[in-house]
Amino acid sequence: MTSAGTAQRIEADTAAIDLIGLATHMAPPAAIDAPRLARELYGLDGESTPLHGERNANYLIRGSKQGLILKVAGALEDLGGVRLQIAALEHLAAIDPTLPVPRVIRARDGRATVEVDGRTVFAVSALPGRSMEAIDFGLDHLRALGVLVARLDRALRGFFHPWMPPKLAWDLRNAPVLAKAVSLIESPDVREAVAAVYDRFIGETLPRYGGLRSQFIHNDVNYPNVLVTEGEPATIAGIVDFGDMTHGPLIADLAVPCADNACSGLDALDAVTAFVEGYTRVQPLEEEELAPLHDAILARLATGFTVVAWRKRHDPAGVAQLAAYEKSGWSVLETLLGHGRDTVIAALGRAARRAIVVPATRPDMVARPVPAKAELIARRARVLGRHLSLSYDDPVHIVRGDGAWLWDADGRRYVDAYNNVPQVGHAHPRVVAAIARQAATLNTNTRYLHETVLEYAERLTATMGEGLEACIFVNSGSEANDVAWRMAQVWTGGRGGIVMANAYHGITEAVAGLSPYEVAANQVAPHVRTLAAPDAFRGVTGDDGKAAIASLVKAGLGPAMLMIDTGFTSNGIPDVPKGYLAGLAETVRAAGGLFVADEVQFGCARPGTHFWGYQHHGARPDIVTMGKPIADGHPLGVVVTRRDILDRFFEATGFFSTFGGNPVSAAAGLATLEVLQNERLQDNALTTGEAFRRGIRGLMNRHPAIGDVRGAGLLIGVEIVQPGTRTPDKLMTDRVKNRMREQGVLIGTEGVHGNILKIRPPLAFRAEHAAIALDALDRAFAGD
Repeated sequence: MTSAGTAQRIEADTAAIDLIGLATHMAPPAAIDAPRLARELYGLDGESTPLHGERNANYLIRGSKQGLILKVAGALEDLGGVRLQIAALEHLAAIDPTLPVPRVIRARDGRATVEVDGRTVFAVSALPGRSMEAIDFGLDHLRALGVLVARLDRALRGFFHPWMPPKLAWDLRNAPVLAKAVSLIESPDVREAVAAVYDRFIGETLPRYGGLRSQFIHNDVNYPNVLVTEGEPATIAGIVDFGDMTHGPLIADLAVPCADNACSGLDALDAVTAFVEGYTRVQPLEEEELAPLHDAILARLATGFTVVAWRKRHDPAGVAQLAAYEKSGWSVLETLLGHGRDTVIAALGRAARRAIVVPATRPDMVARPVPAKAELIARRARVLGRHLSLSYDDPVHIVRGDGAWLWDADGRRYVDAYNNVPQVGHAHPRVVAAIARQAATLNTNTRYLHETVLEYAERLTATMGEGLEACIFVNSGSEANDVAWRMAQVWTGGRGGIVMANAYHGITEAVAGLSPYEVAANQVAPHVRTLAAPDAFRGVTGDDGKAAIASLVKAGLGPAMLMIDTGFTSNGIPDVPKGYLAGLAETVRAAGGLFVADEVQFGCARPGTHFWGYQHHGARPDIVTMGKPIADGHPLGVVVTRRDILDRFFEATGFFSTFGGNPVSAAAGLATLEVLQNERLQDNALTTGEAFRRGIRGLMNRHPAIGDVRGAGLLIGVEIVQPGTRTPDKLMTDRVKNRMREQGVLIGTEGVHGNILKIRPPLAFRAEHAAIALDALDRAFAGD
């Protein structure tokens, strides 16, 4: 507690002039009988645990079934600040009830605050979880935190309160005052760097502060105020402590977590951009906010050094809370300064999905009236044919995408839980930039040398093993499967193909014959044999391939290949027993055929457990095919095989694809591969997919139409049946799909009976998107 003498010394110290915010922080109230107050005021009988507080005395009261945080305002605390916190929390509860922040708990008599012995007491709910500082958090945590802070800021957007907080040292608008205390910093290197940061911030950034978007903000989202779940792996669970709320520029709410959470052992630039990436998935930044955000992050770091130096002189006990900041903060500040201002701002821009700025003067960017949906449907039928299908009873007119989000022409936003072609997310800035950069430089055919094509081939095959080291580039998955079919015939001399019943592999004439999708058994191409897929839900073990091989041999065809979509997607995404695909492949190989793994839908990190679907099954392919998802939707297909198979195919056919593997497509593929690896999207597919399936299974008791939940990674099938039976219910499946579209979540349907909900989102789909989709699914079954 601060004595009157200490306060006088603070006021007299010219090196720390007007740091009243720090003096206030040094005056928490004395201890109280927290269990008695909790019992008498709130009817909660439980154990009391003191929590850290600078202006309030805080106590965690744990009852048998619930808990609360009892907060006692300090003597120097302006009660307007207490009222501000209560009003803000009640506003958040009304605007976004799912936001994981404390809720105000009123006393038994209905009051939000109670005066006890001259002190103001109030209470908020105790959120489950532990402090983020208790775990070794990574970039995925920071992205998730960015999403949560953006949700918080968006919910506070319409909030206002007449009380304005007093000056606080941590408010960056007080940098001119703090800069006077730079001389207290002991390290010459740190002192010089901090002084330079203040000079730029005060001289260039602060004058523009008032013109930036402003609102009430939390202003203190650092890891002690962020909660994570108790289990492993820990996920972001909530934000607490609204005691430092203020009205100020929106970027200040980003500067705090960017600066403070970067002090965690992670690469500073990676940490900062990960948070910004998550934030802008929910709330975009404006172009003019990027440079001020960079300067505010540095100013926040500078503020930390200044506060630590001041406290060493005036509050040795209080400085213990910030002691670790000097070492970690210097590492972050030194790293960001070392990158240079322009480099960091550019990285922030990429993270904010502003890698390419389209000039507003482009003719095609001029705003035009949005045509009525009925007009578009009529035009579509006229020029594209009336039989070309549309998803949903009320078709969606999509005009923009970003990550796992899509927007329609009316500005409504949808969670995309269906589209696998934009594998790393819609309009990923790194892929967009790579395509634009290469298209502006060169695009030509593969009869010329080009390093990007070779680098992509080398890095792609490095993920595969099994002697898969040679590539043929084409323009789509259909072309890749067509080439694989021709290649298998050349190598084996066989003319017969084996596929799963209801399989889909593409649209060329040859591949259409290998795609008996929604084709009756007696209409399958004569050179093709189909296999029943395993189906644990219905007790089907699946064909072993022997009868199909015997039939092809009897017909004088011989097996050339077995082609399998490794996700068994069109079969309804069944949970295929481990070893089934590997055994089937070996059976066909022993009969002289090749195994072709079609990875168009399931490959490229989607399984979660492995990078490729055949690896997930423990199977060994002879040929692997890929399509547009490997380039985030850019037209690209790849066939990867052994070099001896490739050489014989070229010798026999002289195959050449004019634009397969062109530099632009290769640049798109390489950028997509780098995003998959750098953003750890395989790990995300595993954790998000597992959590999503658990959540759906949790709905089964409430919604008996859910018969089965299966899949792996971010390929999920939900089988819909008539309650109490295993009878497929296509009508209910379509109804749920359309209800989810109405609630802003896009999914598809699949399976022989059309009764499987197909969830196959971009890999940018994360826990926050899954939570929205799960809630929409629950409501869709309930008929809300």
